[in-house]
Amino acid sequence: MKDTKRARIIRELKQSALNASGGISRAEAAEKLGIDLRTAAVYLEELASGGLLRSETVPCAGKGRPHSVYRSNADNLSFLGLQIAGNFTASAVLIDSVGRKLTEEKFALPENGSRLSVFSTLLDVVSKYKIFQNKRLYAVGLAISRWLQPPLAGEDVYANLTEYLQRESSVAVYRDVNINAVSFAAGFKHNCRNLAIVHPGRVIEFGLVLDGVPDKEFTKREAWLSHLCVNPDGNRCYCGKYGCLENYVTFGARTERINPANAHIVTRALGNMLGVAMVRIARKYPLEKIILYGADELFPAAEEYFSQKVGNPCKLCLNHQLAEVDYGAALLAAHYELYRYTR
Repeated sequence: MKDTKRARIIRELKQSALNASGGISRAEAAEKLGIDLRTAAVYLEELASGGLLRSETVPCAGKGRPHSVYRSNADNLSFLGLQIAGNFTASAVLIDSVGRKLTEEKFALPENGSRLSVFSTLLDVVSKYKIFQNKRLYAVGLAISRWLQPPLAGEDVYANLTEYLQRESSVAVYRDVNINAVSFAAGFKHNCRNLAIVHPGRVIEFGLVLDGVPDKEFTKREAWLSHLCVNPDGNRCYCGKYGCLENYVTFGARTERINPANAHIVTRALGNMLGVAMVRIARKYPLEKIILYGADELFPAAEEYFSQKVGNPCKLCLNHQLAEVDYGAALLAAHYELYRYTR
């Protein structure tokens, strides 16, 4: 939704209605938002018909006719997360308004099919869960592998998927990358509003949540981290600089550099380099926690270096079991349509 005057009013109305324990009346909404009664009534009915609110008729405290009060209907809503992996497999998880899983499934996409057939397959999954266990689907989160979108792919095959699903299903749809979905799920689990996840895998993935919201500029963020100088005496990188982080800590770089004869010395040296990068992250962003996922053998040296250099409350942690990507995508959908108004 664009940031128009109407959109701002709708956001304020959602926050007021969802946080009012006794509900909110049309007159109360009009007064609170500074709009006329008829406009308030139209917006409240729109939110009720969409499923976010429910209307109840209550008697007046004194004389007068009964009137309508609008209350949160979150208990009767569900949120769907869809992950599209680099090998064209996909998965879905459906959660309720407090993050409990209702159901999940894995399915294959038509790898050699047309874009329409792929989109239609995903729409069929969304349609299947429009009503499930008497809960109404209210939003969908998409997490699409970076290997299926630029700059790692020649084109963004899924460029129109968000608009297509939203138009055909009449449900709000939000798109992000896998690492952001996982980072948001980690923040949700740890009740942490400022958190980063760094995964030195085939490439360096860097997920970031600031003030409870995932940062969208993942390509710029990851390029900055990947090409931090951690070894001034290192070889020249393809980017033109020297000693870039990705040339030391990604899976391929570690495989090239570590062998049984030098494992202890080289692992410590690479861990220190990773620690240098983690310190730079902690100084650049106001984080409570940085979670390192993968590269477990580098963690002890990285943590030792980090603890010596970082004096603020930010902690560097190792995590072996992160949330599933599709679950994180479902949580993101719930965030944009519900959590950001109630937490």
